[in-house]
Amino acid sequence: MEARQQQQEAGGAILCASGCGFFAGAGTNDLCSKCFKEQQLLDVKAFDGAAMSGLRSLTIALTKAGGEEETPEKKRCSACQKKVGLLGFVCRCGATYCGAHRHADAHTCFFDNRAAGQEQIARHNPIVVAPKMARI
Repeated sequence: MEARQQQQEAGGAILCASGCGFFAGAGTNDLCSKCFKEQQLLDVKAFDGAAMSGLRSLTIALTKAGGEEETPEKKRCSACQKKVGLLGFVCRCGATYCGAHRHADAHTCFFDNRAAGQEQIARHNPIVVAPKMARI
C-alpha cells in the first residue's frame, strides 16, 4: 500500500487494484476502466437484489392468512349488478353505481346530503361574536 502511494506521489502510473495489470486512475478508485465497469455492474445487481427482496416481503404481506393472494374484486353496480369498468361512480353512501343509477334518487341512497351540507357550512363558517363594550 505504501509503495502505491509513493508511486502516485512520484507521478508514476498506478496499476489496477484488482491485479489485472492495466493502469488505473484516481477517479475510478484505483481500478482500470474494465474493472471499474464490472464493479459498477456488481453494485447495481446487488442493489436490484436488495430491492427485489423488499418487494417479495411486500407481496408476502399482501397475501391472506390462508395463503391465497387477494384478487381485485370486479366492480359492479350495486343496484343492477352490471359491470361498470373504469367508469364506476362512487356515491357518498360508499357503493359503486353505473351511469343509470349514479344519482341519489335512482338507487335509494341513504346518505343525508342536507345534514352533511349543514355540517360543512357550520365547520367552514364559525360563529363570530363581537366583544361586549364596557359601559361608562
